Amino acid sequence: MDKSKHLFKYVFFSAMIAIVLQLVPVNDYFAYLKPNFLLLMNLGWIIFMPHKFGVMFGALNGLTFDFISGVPIGINMISFTLLSAMVIYLSGWLSYFSLNQRTVFIFSVVVLFELLVSTFYLSIEIPIDIAHIFLISITSLVVWPLIDIWIGRVCKVNKI
Repeated sequence: MDKSKHLFKYVFFSAMIAIVLQLVPVNDYFAYLKPNFLLLMNLGWIIFMPHKFGVMFGALNGLTFDFISGVPIGINMISFTLLSAMVIYLSGWLSYFSLNQRTVFIFSVVVLFELLVSTFYLSIEIPIDIAHIFLISITSLVVWPLIDIWIGRVCKVNKI
């Protein structure tokens, strides 16, 4: 089997897991603690393979997130696209970062994402809770190393 088919299987598998985890129903309080799995998966593939996944990959994942989360179409798409472009721009440096450095970077990207989405919500008069920005960012900080290690190993083992 050729490498692009392997890559497609892994990306599809990781996207399906991220969507399922994103859709798992949780209590109102725990909703603030659920990381943005689709954003983390998107950033992981872009960090490890910026030559294969780019802004369009981010836009499609953002559009998917818009559909599954029930928010006005385009809010997450724009946010994913902008952050994907930023990560692609910094990908030369990110490939040399250690896991701890990438984790801190991802924390800051998730905070930026949440602030951006909250700004869009405020512009269309959807009420937001500022506390969720930092809670989601902290849980994403905890989950990120697992995603980073898995995607890194997939790329290394398959020499993709």
